[in-house]
Amino acid sequence: MERAHTLEVFTHKWAVFYFTLGRGRPRKSEPDQLYYTHRGEILGYFAIAEIVQNVGQLPKLTAIDGTESEWQIKGDAWVAICKPPFHELEEKIFHEGFRGWRYFDLNAYRGTLGAKVRI
Repeated sequence: MERAHTLEVFTHKWAVFYFTLGRGRPRKSEPDQLYYTHRGEILGYFAIAEIVQNVGQLPKLTAIDGTESEWQIKGDAWVAICKPPFHELEEKIFHEGFRGWRYFDLNAYRGTLGAKVRI
């Protein structure tokens, strides 16, 4: 997916996004932002509204056209629930070796070589 299309999807005001964090409880006790990396660059972040463990209470995921998505969140997975807006970063910050969403301390990461140089 191209950068512009990714940003178009993430900036819909009507959407609620569910990002799986894995089967274990998040290592950082209370992450509050979830960053999205696309082709080695951090595009921006969502504020995390809530982190829950899926025990069947989450709604079925739907595609943009309203049909049920083929991809559904597995039971017992930890999930970050994010509501708009998506906060696009104005500065270019790189994150090598990772694509997708993750939580970490962006301020601490900014000072690393990996944040300044696309590897």
